Amino acid sequence: MAQNIPLSKVIYPANVASLRRAWTYTTGDSIESSPVVVGGVLYIGSRDHNLYALEARTGKPLWSYTTGGAINSTPAFADDVVYVGSTDHNLYALEARTGALLWNYTTENKIESSPTVAEGVVYIGSTDHTLYAFDAGTGEKLWSYTAAAGIQSSAAIADGIVYVGSWDCTLYALDATTGAMLWNYTTGGRISSSPAVADGVVYIGSQDHLLYALDVGTGEKLWSYRTSRMLLSSPVVADGVVYIGSHDGTLHALDARMGSKRWSYATRGAIDSSAVIADEVVYVGSQDHTLYALGALTGEQLWRYTTGGAIVSSVAVANGAVYVGSQDGIVYAFTSDRLWSYTTGGSVQSSPVVSDEVVYVGSQDHRVYALNVITGEEVWNYLTGNSIYSSPIVADEVVYIGSTDHTLYALAASTGARLWNFTTGGGILSSPAVASGMVFVGSQDHTFYAFDVNTGEKLWSYTTGGYVDSSPAVADGVAYVGSQDHTLYALDAYTGALRWSYQAAGGIQSSPAVANGIVYVGSRDHTLYALDVRTGQELWTYRAGDIIDSSPAVADGVVYVGSHDHRLYALDARAGDEYWSYTTGGIIDSSPMVAEGIVYVGSQDHTLYALSAQVGEKLWSYTTGGAIVSSPTAFEGVVYVGSNDHSLYAFNQTSLDLRRALDMPLH
Repeated sequence: MAQNIPLSKVIYPANVASLRRAWTYTTGDSIESSPVVVGGVLYIGSRDHNLYALEARTGKPLWSYTTGGAINSTPAFADDVVYVGSTDHNLYALEARTGALLWNYTTENKIESSPTVAEGVVYIGSTDHTLYAFDAGTGEKLWSYTAAAGIQSSAAIADGIVYVGSWDCTLYALDATTGAMLWNYTTGGRISSSPAVADGVVYIGSQDHLLYALDVGTGEKLWSYRTSRMLLSSPVVADGVVYIGSHDGTLHALDARMGSKRWSYATRGAIDSSAVIADEVVYVGSQDHTLYALGALTGEQLWRYTTGGAIVSSVAVANGAVYVGSQDGIVYAFTSDRLWSYTTGGSVQSSPVVSDEVVYVGSQDHRVYALNVITGEEVWNYLTGNSIYSSPIVADEVVYIGSTDHTLYALAASTGARLWNFTTGGGILSSPAVASGMVFVGSQDHTFYAFDVNTGEKLWSYTTGGYVDSSPAVADGVAYVGSQDHTLYALDAYTGALRWSYQAAGGIQSSPAVANGIVYVGSRDHTLYALDVRTGQELWTYRAGDIIDSSPAVADGVVYVGSHDHRLYALDARAGDEYWSYTTGGIIDSSPMVAEGIVYVGSQDHTLYALSAQVGEKLWSYTTGGAIVSSPTAFEGVVYVGSNDHSLYAFNQTSLDLRRALDMPLH
């Protein structure tokens, strides 16, 4: 069975255990073909004679093509054409979009080999003993090579050489242009396994129980490794390790250079499936009906799922999902509640915002990104002069965002074109706010600014005694903002005149929240303050165990805020009494977001948490590859958050099984 190469990073050892079944599609017979995913479409064959094209996200059928025999072959995709073999003796070339037949070629016997496409040529073996090379566009036969027995093995092509095994026990190395034999190596058993080529070595399994490592140029044996049963699985090489399954039920991980065992994992059935490695996770199926996910470094089982039949198919990993076929006739798709992720060139501490089907976010790679909310595909990006910590805001089709290059930018939301910019005297970590035709933002030049939204003209500014990294809240004609000079300022939004100020005992990096006549703000003195919006009079305070840089969120009479003491607190918004707290594994700089009775918050333990807003019970969590300082955003059933692993993530909020705790009474 041909190996299937993952198309994109998806699941990590830390979160693979959260994989769940997203959808299934039932064909009319068992599946030995492996799925291939390209452009959001999954292609797979079935022994019911059909090649299927399914929508990868939902499993919805797009088209099918019926051949005259079972399809055990794994399809190959190239230049909008899908190639697949059938036991009706034919190789088919189909239009990928519609499934329309472009051409076919009839061999003299069944095709169980999978096609390989390289440099405009499609190679496939047949049980008529022949390896064929066809023009991929026209189907014209370019050459063929006849072995002494059938060819079930799929070809591997590297540096102008085609490698393929045969039931005559031999691995052949052929000139890719002419089909002339360059060398061959005879093993002690039939070869159904497909070769893998890496770092000057070709690896092949044989039914004589041995995995062979041969020199690509000469065919000289470098080493061999003996298992206790025959090898039908194809070897896969990743990061200096070669993985192969055996009919002894074991997946073997070997040093690719020496052939020494790194580790092995025993299943309860023979392994014909070929391993797929993605992001330090090894996926392999077994005839015990189970798909396994193992740690690539140790072989530790991280996750498994049992289907209704043996798994001979290899997985595909793409678009936030893991796909596999089973001999129960079903195609399975698994996800970890993640819809997509987009990787930037730097940490994403900026918080995303969604407007008109586009999500906007800044990155420490100096860029502002606009991404499609459904697919995560980039719409545009804009390069500033330094790292972006500021979170964007969108108003009237304009994106406003600050950069540590000292500049506030106004960009066209649809194209990213710069409309205007204003350069302050310091880096801008503050996130802008828009109200009454003005955009407000703080700067590390100690100043809080108000600009005309259309022209960028400075209307007024107010100078504090420290960095203004806090983001403003504007309500009822008053702008509230904190400063590292320990002060929360209430300024007239139209003139910049001071209405009142409140002195805390530590710097204020937290951004204020205003609700029901109260302004809430955290301080580096470990305290959350609740102040009267009109006078600044202190109504109550709550002392946490460490710094509060997180910005409070208020919903349904409860104020939520995180602290450097690793905790998220839920407090009575009127009196400051604690309802509950939840302890994470790291500092919380992320600001909580409340949606549909669930509180989402990130932690520097790399994890996004979903908690019951009423009782603080953890309902769900997802671990990324870096600290989460970004604050989550929810829009139409999707939760977005950035991570210091350089990625923006989109999670399917509506699919999470969170409802069980939502009706619990508050403590």
